[in-house]
Parts: sequence; structure tokens; C-alpha cells
Amino acid sequence: MDTMVKHRHSLSKNQKWVIASTSSGFALENMDVLFLSFAMSSMIADLHLSGGAAGFISTITNLGMLVGGIAFGILGDKIGRVKTFSHTVIIFAIATALMAFANNIYMIYGLRFLAGIGAGGEYGVGIALIAENFHKEQIGKMTSVAAIGGQIGAILAALIAAWIIPTAGWHMLFLVGIIPVVLTIFIRKHVHESEQFLEAKASEKNSLLSDVAKKCSLRLVLLGKHSA
Repeated sequence: MDTMVKHRHSLSKNQKWVIASTSSGFALENMDVLFLSFAMSSMIADLHLSGGAAGFISTITNLGMLVGGIAFGILGDKIGRVKTFSHTVIIFAIATALMAFANNIYMIYGLRFLAGIGAGGEYGVGIALIAENFHKEQIGKMTSVAAIGGQIGAILAALIAAWIIPTAGWHMLFLVGIIPVVLTIFIRKHVHESEQFLEAKASEKNSLLSDVAKKCSLRLVLLGKHSA
């Protein structure tokens, strides 16, 4: 019993990388999303945006998050959580960085929608990674740790915005959003799929092969009867 308890409270190397990656991912995602809030007044003044047009930027970002959460949730079940998590980070990071070159409201709408897709997918897949890699008694604590990462990202966003916007403008602020791409290098190198996911995919593959074998056998039997 003592050994089991000790095993549950000690983290494996992969578990440490999972929580480090998801916490960092949530931090950088929240940082990128909040850049929009801190830059909004400058964007309105610079691009002469109406209140309605500016307000729709946040709306379209949330719509993207809805689409991303659904789409990448499905994709994660098919190709794996780790690959999908990496893809989502790359999408929201690049879309955020490209905001540095946005010079009209329509370009902003498109980029914020893409950033929302990446951010929405990243959050859902990150939670799935935690749920599959930790014991049920640890999931609550580990998701809280990851959520703290998001709050750290909010603090970083405020500090970076306060430094960059007055000196270099809002365009340069969004260029900082490319930083999360570096995270994907560590994710793909150190984080591995959970045993639970690998076993589920192996079972799915075996079931598919079994179905194919049964169909082939049935066809052979029918052909044999037809020939006779």
C-alpha cells in the first residue's frame, strides 16, 4: 500500500514534461490572447475603428476558439494528443505574430479567428493530456497547476504590453507572440503519448483488422459456394 501511494505522488519524467508543457502552453496562450485587450485602444486610434468593429474582434476570436475546440478535439483522438497540441500552439503563435503586419480590420478579423482556433484547440487537448497521463486522484491538482500557468501568462502580457506599446507600438507587441513556437520543439522531443491512448489506438487497429479479416473470409466462402 505504501509503495502504491508513493508511486502516485512521485511523477515520472513524461508526467513532468506533460505538466511543464501544458502549463507553459496555457501561459503563452493566455499571454497572446490578452495582448489584444492591452493593444485595443491603440488599434482603435491607429486604424480609426468604430466601437462595433473593435468589439467584433473579440467575438470572432471566441468563435475561432469554439471551432478549434471541436475540430482539434476530434483530431486529437485520431492522430494523438502530443502532435495535436503542437499544431495548436503553432497556429495561435503564428496567427498572433502576423498581427504585427495587420493594416486593416479584415486582416485582423482573419488572424484573430485563426488565433482563436489554435487557442481553443490547445486548451482542450492540453486538458486531455493531463487527464490521460495522471492518476485520477492527481488530475484536479495538475489541472490547477496548469491553470496557474495561464494566470502567469496574463501577468506577463500586462508587463510586456506596458513596456512595448509606448516604445514600439501595438504591432511589435503581437510579434512577441511567435515565442510559443519554441515550446513545440520541446513538446515533440520530450512529451510522449499516454499508455491509455496507445492502448486504445492499438485496440482500435486490432478491431479494424479483425473486421477486415472476417469480411475477407465471408467473401471467400461466398465465392466458394458460387463456384460450386
